[in-house]
Amino acid sequence: MGLLSLRNTSRTNCASTTIAIVLLLSFCPSRPARAADSPRTVLDKGLKVTGLTGEGAPAYHLKADYSFYDKGVVIESGTIEEWATGPSTWKRTYTEKKVSSTEWSIARGKRVQTRDRPDEKLDYARLDLRVGTLLTNPLFQAANFKPEVELKNQAGTFAGLILDCVSAADPGRYAGKINPDLLFPMYCFDVKDATLRYTKTSDTLVAYSDFKPLQNRSVASKVEVNVFNKLISKAEITLLEPLSTTDQAQLTPPANTVPQPYLHQPGDAPLVPVRITECAYPMAARNKMEYGAVYIPVIIKKDGSVKNNGWAMGPRELAGAASDCTGTWKFEPFKIDGEAVDVAETLIYTFDGKPFKGTIGIASQPPPPPVQPAVPSK
Repeated sequence: MGLLSLRNTSRTNCASTTIAIVLLLSFCPSRPARAADSPRTVLDKGLKVTGLTGEGAPAYHLKADYSFYDKGVVIESGTIEEWATGPSTWKRTYTEKKVSSTEWSIARGKRVQTRDRPDEKLDYARLDLRVGTLLTNPLFQAANFKPEVELKNQAGTFAGLILDCVSAADPGRYAGKINPDLLFPMYCFDVKDATLRYTKTSDTLVAYSDFKPLQNRSVASKVEVNVFNKLISKAEITLLEPLSTTDQAQLTPPANTVPQPYLHQPGDAPLVPVRITECAYPMAARNKMEYGAVYIPVIIKKDGSVKNNGWAMGPRELAGAASDCTGTWKFEPFKIDGEAVDVAETLIYTFDGKPFKGTIGIASQPPPPPVQPAVPSK
């Protein structure tokens, strides 16, 4: 079901409809609403006020708490503190229990981190995507809505708000072989003040609420992420203030930091494979009847070669086989501003129990919805 369900008549049957956002929000379109502005105008208005990285955004200092969930239970929690003067110049510290790690962005595609011990490393890719980016730059995929992309909008009421939702009219036409969700989500703005309230794809709903002003920007202090109607993370800003002149010194990394590969994210240009081989199904795994997905963290080097970047996660016999196999793969060099860079990514290889019939995926592209079990015929 879509986020908005609009009707062409003034009479509506108020059916109780729920979407899991933390609470079950009841949605009943009490009256149809007509979009007053063109979709491009709605998007432009939203860009002018949303987040902390748009044109004219101020330098800032923020603190926030975050949690990750599994089946409604907190499995990980921590804090983020960030100092920033621009979208590509910031210092970001994540702290969880007794572990604290810091990264600096010096320029687009150029990051450094503290020298953490292997057992103290945090998952920066997930934290940046689900916490840091959503708090500071929730419209990061709007860059894909280029002038040649035809947009559409629909307006209606949801959870007591009058929203105007903007999306690509035919996302598959512009996405090519890439999952359109990676490039063209639906953005829903509050008609009253142009604040971003929801971002929606086929499987993910991100809700923004409790806004705080900072100069000319409006920043959601609460962000909640649901995937397949299940809460997976939430974050809440506890401090937001202009960055003082004294604190700007925080943005200069110390000499003992180490350079980091660029973290490939949804909305980036796709990683283009040059040589992909199927992975053999190990006899030991076959004897144990092991099958399923293996997640292999890798670095795709400037020349396109693949280097393992940590332990593969998955069934034990399969993890080793997939890790060895993907090390022979090759991609086209990934470039930022015309310069080839090392890229951090997680490759996914799913063994289905057949010798050479595995499924290949990339973590920055979300998996398809789970297949519903077939109902046995009577």
